[in-house]
Amino acid sequence: MIKNSKTRLLVIDDEANILRFLTRALEKRGYEVHPVMQGHEALQKLAVIRPDLVITDIVLPDTNGIELLKQVKAHDPEINVIVITAHASLDTAISAIRGGASDYLVKPFQIEELCSVVKRALSSKRIVHDGAGMEAFEKRYDFRNLIGASVKMTEIHTLIQRVAETEATVLITGESGTGKELVARSVHYNSKRRGKPFVSINCAALPESLLESELFGYEKGSFTGAMASKMGLLELAHEGTFFFDEIGEISMQVQAKLLRVLQEREIRHVGGLQDIKVDIRILAATSKDLKTQVQKGLFREDLFYRLNVVPIHLPPLRERREDIPVLVKHFLAFYSQKHGLPQAMEIEEQALDCMTSSCHWAGNIRELENAVERAIMFADNGKIRLEQIRKIASGEFVTPSQEALSPAGGRNLKTETENFEKRLIESVLKETDGNKFRAAKRLQISRQSLQYKIKKYQLE
Repeated sequence: MIKNSKTRLLVIDDEANILRFLTRALEKRGYEVHPVMQGHEALQKLAVIRPDLVITDIVLPDTNGIELLKQVKAHDPEINVIVITAHASLDTAISAIRGGASDYLVKPFQIEELCSVVKRALSSKRIVHDGAGMEAFEKRYDFRNLIGASVKMTEIHTLIQRVAETEATVLITGESGTGKELVARSVHYNSKRRGKPFVSINCAALPESLLESELFGYEKGSFTGAMASKMGLLELAHEGTFFFDEIGEISMQVQAKLLRVLQEREIRHVGGLQDIKVDIRILAATSKDLKTQVQKGLFREDLFYRLNVVPIHLPPLRERREDIPVLVKHFLAFYSQKHGLPQAMEIEEQALDCMTSSCHWAGNIRELENAVERAIMFADNGKIRLEQIRKIASGEFVTPSQEALSPAGGRNLKTETENFEKRLIESVLKETDGNKFRAAKRLQISRQSLQYKIKKYQLE
């Protein structure tokens, strides 16, 4: 069975009323919520539902939030955890942050505060190791997992291997979907800092005011809603690596503050007076041409040169088509297993040739990956056919049963496809709370295309 595409939250609280309140509030905002009342139930559900985020109370009947946090991180260090605490146990919440929690909420809190914390946690990743699972992570993010044997990919493998051994700042460039985050993680997990935190943030996913407070932290009372002091993500990355995804989206004000971090390795909380030393390695990625942004006055020249110490450019898929068959076979094996097939789905030679030579893949590897998964879901008799690939590549989400429909059947293919597309866009916009950048990224189309379709289907 194909999994639900909604963002999955695992929520743990032993008070039934609070659990119901949290579940209803988060479901209204489009999340798929799995509520449980005890720690052992939460651990049983981890492998089954594979949550994107865990929210847990500190006090539980069979364990405590700190211990549960450790077990969640041991299961999968990439799952972000939010802890809920009372005023009296604020010190415990701070200990949880140091142990790998991405954020905390202090009771009593408003529903909008909860939603804001959830959004922040979903827009960033904080991975902290205690040794458990380290070997698996090193294997997962080995630079050789950047699939491809083309000359360009071989050069990138060599460059990653060399730069990982240094402390140099790296700027990773390339079109959307080329694998920039995978390169960043490969650099970290092949470096001396691999046992320390890896923290990332999507600069395009948060507004300027929220981005600044998340990066640098803030003091209690520094702005409306700052009910307690909070450490920033840069501070939480101490001794590890910090990755700025889509750094070209940050404002000039935040750029100025980031320049100071690169020059002095110091931060200051919003509303704070004290400088805080941070030992971090900076990696950044962008799909924009930062040199052009500098010429237009949209990006600081001094910051650009501070970031561009070691540039790594990822070529689009159309410039390394010889890697497509290898990628397709990798994704066929991965998604066949993910969707419970007894063996890897097969693909016709003509279909593979079409994917390699004819399809454009504007969304690069991410679009190719989605196309392979979609083809597996729609495959007829255990084999992916040429006609299905042509339809999927052109944006027609067509199953074999739909293909068989004739005009005499009273159903129109164009209408059916448009209805499906409208429902899909509507669903993704709901899941991303109307954030068009995130929605376009999830749908693997440009923001301009999404804006056109929103107007076309009157989804404003």
